[in-house]
Amino acid sequence: MVHRFTIGVIEGDRKVLVIDAGMGMAPGLREYIEQITGSEKPILCACTHGHPDHVGSACLFDEAYLSSLDYPRLESFALNPEVRLQDLEGFALGSPEVLAYCREHYLDNRGTKFSEITDGQVFDLGGVSLEAVALPGHSDGHFTFFNRDEGYVFTGDGINADVHLKKLDREGLLVYAASVRRFMERTGERAILYPAHLPAAFSIETARDVAAACEEVAEGRTQGDPPGETIFGRRAGDSRIRMHYVHNTCIVYNRELIGRTDS
Repeated sequence: MVHRFTIGVIEGDRKVLVIDAGMGMAPGLREYIEQITGSEKPILCACTHGHPDHVGSACLFDEAYLSSLDYPRLESFALNPEVRLQDLEGFALGSPEVLAYCREHYLDNRGTKFSEITDGQVFDLGGVSLEAVALPGHSDGHFTFFNRDEGYVFTGDGINADVHLKKLDREGLLVYAASVRRFMERTGERAILYPAHLPAAFSIETARDVAAACEEVAEGRTQGDPPGETIFGRRAGDSRIRMHYVHNTCIVYNRELIGRTDS
């Protein structure tokens, strides 16, 4: 058992687009995708954000895209072998077999070259297009990718059953809530959301719940919020981190940043 990753593959008449690239802990992602799409078309990779578990195999593709707002931490964080292998311990959920295999086979992705992503940019694959929709918060350069014609969105870590917003203060949470509501206006009430890390599709209600959770925490409605959970042992036990739920959706936040130090 390992922590799940969600990688989207969209095939057009001329090109293939891969959404996110996992951790890069084995060299076979492109080969696996080509078993589905064939090897005749160029394959592009658009990363929702610059974290180790989303950019890992981007170097395998013909073009790789990432917001430049996430470039400053690539060398020290997302493409740093030591950080990647530390994070692997959490994602592998302690499996010695997975850890051993990945430590032997992981890609050296230092030096991966990315092209810029801008809000509203369209990836035209031939007969199918996806639009980049900015949703900063989980990272400074977080993007989602929207198929307007078919009504689905790859949301990365920006809209999910649990959204980690531990670096946002009260004002930042309100800004994020407003950004999510603009996202909803842009994608529409019938949009289907495909988040990272879960093998499930969500309705727009999940986005609405994320926005409501941000607003409630910013308003100080945090009484009884449980401690935050993490798969990363070295980050566990931080009393500042809390989870706030609206229905079955939660945001993970730092209570010190919103001015709350009570339990």
